[in-house]
Amino acid sequence: MDSAELIERLRREGGFRLLPLLGNTGQVAGVHLARFLPGGQLDVIQAWDERWAVWARMPDSLDPAAPFAGPGGGVVRSGPFARVVAPLLPLQAGLLAP
Repeated sequence: MDSAELIERLRREGGFRLLPLLGNTGQVAGVHLARFLPGGQLDVIQAWDERWAVWARMPDSLDPAAPFAGPGGGVVRSGPFARVVAPLLPLQAGLLAP
């Protein structure tokens, strides 16, 4: 399955929203997918190409006084896009913790 198919499944079956991921020049450098989960959790996938992506599940909370510090805790995986999103597929109603 290619990246376009994986992204479509993540959107259609997983409730992810697709946004552009901008580089420091303002040009699109990749994709950003995010979804809010019950219980105050947030899934974020960022991919720069098929060879490099990162996925994180974290608390859905940021401190406005330190927005770049990020929330504590969570799970992170990085590597090739297909391998990073594999634990999220097949997407099933009960699958909330890879």
